[in-house]
Amino acid sequence: MLAIKVAKCEKRALSHFLHNLWNNLTGEITFWTIFGLIANGLFASRFIVQWYVSEKLKKSVIPVQFWWLSIAGSVMMLVYAIYIGKIPLILGFLFPCIIYVRNLMLIRRHEKPDTLAGEPGGDGSAK
Repeated sequence: MLAIKVAKCEKRALSHFLHNLWNNLTGEITFWTIFGLIANGLFASRFIVQWYVSEKLKKSVIPVQFWWLSIAGSVMMLVYAIYIGKIPLILGFLFPCIIYVRNLMLIRRHEKPDTLAGEPGGDGSAK
């Protein structure tokens, strides 16, 4: 008897989830929808930049552009999360910004004036 009630509850939960998913995918396109999509794309693009630079240099590196894209994407996603009022997303994008800024501070402290991290010579070594 309990198993039947659990199965019905799970079926309703799945149905509710799929209904909400469909409504979100086919809902009205607003400024905030576009803003959130751009923010997400910007945040995700940092991995493409990191992959490109690593392939170009034939070694795994995290270029300074990665951190700038991280900050820009995180701040935009934070604004979007505040707008939609979701605490887990707000916390998820608020605190990592501190780490991104700190990494840029460390890079700035150790780089030569005319080089970027990830480029030959960007770590202070002659190549």
